[in-house]
Amino acid sequence: MLRHYWKAWDSIISKVVFSCADWLGWELDPLSPTTSHLPAITSPTPLITSLLVYLVTVVVSYRVLSATTNTKIWDPTWLKASVICHNAFLILLSLYMCIGCIVEAYKSGYKLWGNKFNVNEKQLAFYIYLFYVSKIYEFVDTFIMLLKRNLRQVSFLHVYHHSTISFIWWMIARRAPGGDAYFSAALNSWVHVCMYTYYLLSALIGKNNDKRVKYLWWGRHLTQMQMLQFLCNLLQAVYCAYFSEYPKFLSKILLFYMISLLALFGHFYYSKHIATAKLRKKHTKKA
Repeated sequence: MLRHYWKAWDSIISKVVFSCADWLGWELDPLSPTTSHLPAITSPTPLITSLLVYLVTVVVSYRVLSATTNTKIWDPTWLKASVICHNAFLILLSLYMCIGCIVEAYKSGYKLWGNKFNVNEKQLAFYIYLFYVSKIYEFVDTFIMLLKRNLRQVSFLHVYHHSTISFIWWMIARRAPGGDAYFSAALNSWVHVCMYTYYLLSALIGKNNDKRVKYLWWGRHLTQMQMLQFLCNLLQAVYCAYFSEYPKFLSKILLFYMISLLALFGHFYYSKHIATAKLRKKHTKKA
């Protein structure tokens, strides 16, 4: 019975996704033989279903928690331990993917940019696939924020980034899991090593303000690193759109996506680090 319903659901979702892709000129075929045998690749339905569950959970939880009068951050021992394990796991996974992509690119004699996808590079395809799957697992970041009742962190930027990046990497893992995709996967994995290290330290330190100042002073620079990453990806997208044999539609998607992330992260950086500093300075003068 469940298989019957899933088949009908899969038929609807696949038809909508591939029709929209054709209309937009996104060449999702031919399917890469290096990843076609792996789960959640041939059909978009597993990913789209996960995305719908993610978005519904976020919207419903946010509304319920916003309506409650208890705004205190909830951080029981079991949740704190889960956060520590989650961040430690993602540090190790991100480091593994980063090193794996770089090593495989080096073995294949890749240039920095302008690398054609090669169906014989099966190990690199595996790392790209693993990177795609990791984007689905990273939905847990948001669930942790909701469990902690930390609604301030569940911003439009956060949800937009988490819900869109997985679909982009599904297209990459399906169509061309290799070539120029190695650069974005390796760079983002390294940034995530730094980011989840920051989150891990934050969870271990807790609310001790002196230790937070001592060990988490580099939070501003972490955001700068993320923005530098997006700028590098933007330049790569422009270069590859003109000079690479890697599928052009993926480079164009990357170009527009990086512009959106630079704009959103730029606004976040200004609000958190520049505008806040100006406001603090203003209050200091008045005092």
